[in-house]
Amino acid sequence: MKMAWVVLALVVYSGVSIVRAIPELPARIPTKFNSSGQPVGWGSPETLWFMLLVQALVSALILAVPAIGRRAPQLINLGLRKLSDFPPEARQRVMPLLEDMCGWMAVLFSFLLTVIIRGMICSALEPGAPVGNWALKVFLAGTAIVVVYYLWKMNRLEHKELRNVSGHNPGDSTLR
Repeated sequence: MKMAWVVLALVVYSGVSIVRAIPELPARIPTKFNSSGQPVGWGSPETLWFMLLVQALVSALILAVPAIGRRAPQLINLGLRKLSDFPPEARQRVMPLLEDMCGWMAVLFSFLLTVIIRGMICSALEPGAPVGNWALKVFLAGTAIVVVYYLWKMNRLEHKELRNVSGHNPGDSTLR
């Protein structure tokens, strides 16, 4: 759970950023931005606390998926299959991959919310400065890479398990 420490650091950083900025923020801060990074919606500075809460809760939920999978594998969907579809031995080999995947997903999500919170603060303190959407692009690309990579690894593991169960030797082209 080394990724949990990265998530915790990002949540703490967001919290410290909010605490430091609150005294300097105006009564209304930008809360929504268009694709050009210009503010199109406004709210109170308390919105930042809500964003921090979302960051912490959703990250914690993502990190909890492996624990949920151990207790109720039928609740965890891995692409086209559920975790409960894997035999118990294979499930034990899939769990480290699931933990890593969820760790990376939590880091990506927490990073996105950290950047959004910082963007809201910076935009409120420097009116007119556009907020870039690079973090959203990083989040989307990172999420796609993480999901495809780990589902591919899980699929490879499943096929390896099937070969071992059927008695197929990977060096032999025929089944025994």
